[in-house]
Amino acid sequence: MTQPRRTRTLKDRLKTRIRRARSDVFVPRDFADLGEYDSVKRALRQLIVEGEIARLGYGVYARVKTNGLTGRPMLAVRGGFDGAVRQTLSKLKVNWRESDAVQQYNNGRTTQVQANPVFEVQSRFNRKLRYRNLEARFEKPYA
Repeated sequence: MTQPRRTRTLKDRLKTRIRRARSDVFVPRDFADLGEYDSVKRALRQLIVEGEIARLGYGVYARVKTNGLTGRPMLAVRGGFDGAVRQTLSKLKVNWRESDAVQQYNNGRTTQVQANPVFEVQSRFNRKLRYRNLEARFEKPYA
């Protein structure tokens, strides 16, 4: 007697897609082929509750893993929160560059390290990106 094949739920298919993805940051349109927008958003919310992903901002999600020392979830993104913001801006096709303060630090002209990442965005970008106590700032470049 054979058992009927269990159909995979949307949440299971999202988990598989996230696990296999090259990117560490996701937007709902990455999963548009799996189901309707509302269904995908609902499944993503369930994955947040289960600790599979974290919400960084409106329509932006990132991969999460458990910290071996603390047992708490942390971003599993190359470069941490800063890397997640960079991937998000690139994925959303926003023209950006590092702020002057970051460039000065990278060139050795200052020793001040910014606590929260700051990016200069060329186009209009109004989203807030944050994870726990970190929040990215976006500035317009000076003319």
